[in-house]
Amino acid sequence: MRILITIFSFLFVTSSWSQQYFYKLYSGNSFDKGEDIIETMDSSYIVAGSSGSWGGNSQAFLMKIDSLGNYIWSYPYGGAESEEAVSVMERPGSGYYMAGMSNSMSQGNFDAMLIKTDLNGNQEWMKTYANPAWDRINDAVMTKDTGIVMVGYRQALLGSESDILLMRMNKDGDTLWTKTIGTIGADQATSVTRFQDSLYIVIGDMFVPDSNLVKGCMITFNDQGTILSKLMIGPKSGAYHLSDISSGENKLYIVGNRKVTEQNHDNFARILDGNGVFQSEYTEADASQNTITDSKFEQVVFMPNPYYLLSICFQYRNLSNSQFSYDLNNGIYDATFAYWWGVPTTVIINEGIDQCNEMTATRDGGFISVGFNSMVNDGQNALNGGSNIYVMKYHPSHTQPIPTDTVFTLNQLVETIELNQSFVELKLYPNPTSNDLHVSLSEPVSGDYFISDLMGKPMLTGKLESNFTIETTTWNQGIYFLNIGQHSFKFVKQ
Repeated sequence: MRILITIFSFLFVTSSWSQQYFYKLYSGNSFDKGEDIIETMDSSYIVAGSSGSWGGNSQAFLMKIDSLGNYIWSYPYGGAESEEAVSVMERPGSGYYMAGMSNSMSQGNFDAMLIKTDLNGNQEWMKTYANPAWDRINDAVMTKDTGIVMVGYRQALLGSESDILLMRMNKDGDTLWTKTIGTIGADQATSVTRFQDSLYIVIGDMFVPDSNLVKGCMITFNDQGTILSKLMIGPKSGAYHLSDISSGENKLYIVGNRKVTEQNHDNFARILDGNGVFQSEYTEADASQNTITDSKFEQVVFMPNPYYLLSICFQYRNLSNSQFSYDLNNGIYDATFAYWWGVPTTVIINEGIDQCNEMTATRDGGFISVGFNSMVNDGQNALNGGSNIYVMKYHPSHTQPIPTDTVFTLNQLVETIELNQSFVELKLYPNPTSNDLHVSLSEPVSGDYFISDLMGKPMLTGKLESNFTIETTTWNQGIYFLNIGQHSFKFVKQ
């Protein structure tokens, strides 16, 4: 049978601030990417993304975690080919919508996709929107009437450049309208926010023939798809890329980067009022021609009353160690001029690429973010299949960096192994443990298990039962593995 393993773990425990900040990693046996995260009405969190850990091609997934980041459930969604979810939205009392892409129902190209689930993650329907071109969705937002606006780009298959893609669906996933906006160059929409009841502001990149470069753009449209305004952004020389927009206190906060060379990017931020009128702007500059930084503002979130601050995550090239590629810096910034506020920053440093894909304001005045770590060679990532999903919760009242370099991959997103012909859920808890480790199976399974330490030394063997306990009191502190067949599941003895 195929056994669905979920391992419950506690990675980072604090005392007085435990509900306000944490950093945790989640992974399976393949490449896993966190793309979006929301706070739900019950004060837990829903993560959306793509994963190959359910076997076969990449699938869209939802994962629910509680207010401390502890795993509750996760489910995959999709067809025979590949799916990716880039945005998740909650419809109160009804369930969740996932927006993304799928090529399971096309002739090889990707189509826009929308999936509806109930509040427990059970799929109710999945719709794709066929088009001869290649469509990619980069972001989505819920409308006032609980419909969906999706944005991204449409790439013709015969070699022409991409166009900005805007799509409006009702709550049942039926298309109300589709619009493309394009130039002779490469254009795309990267992020969208709902501003007021039926006004939408999308940012992205648009080719400017006069300069022969791509600059940033901001487009405002209404619920009927009527374009109300278009603003080009990119005051200095070089190409610009806008990556995220956040709104708050009748202001718009836009972040991205300016490309100087392939190896030199500068952080960029612009603040506008609710009417689109310029308020302030920040473009990072290199200290000198011989001192170059390569960094890109990726995500921004506005934290309202009582703090009225921004948090911005930027990705930077690690110039001291090329093996570490691109790392992340999470900082607090002034909401009027977008300058660094002086509070110590939290850095996420791993071999390979670290990437932040979403930052979301939380009801306690802080924010939560999601992304991924891509390498498997360091201690944190050694047991994943290619990349971790990370989730970081922060609150402005905490003025110290959040530890990220001593957190290991203990929260398992999902793993499937073949035993017989049905699904069995296995729970392993508490993890870490200082005494008894409890294992429970949702139905009887025949066979044996054995426990080994980090060096492979056998510690214990036994028969698989529906419920059994492993006594670890006399064992040394460290990492151990519960082995079933050819599969191993990690736990920590404290």
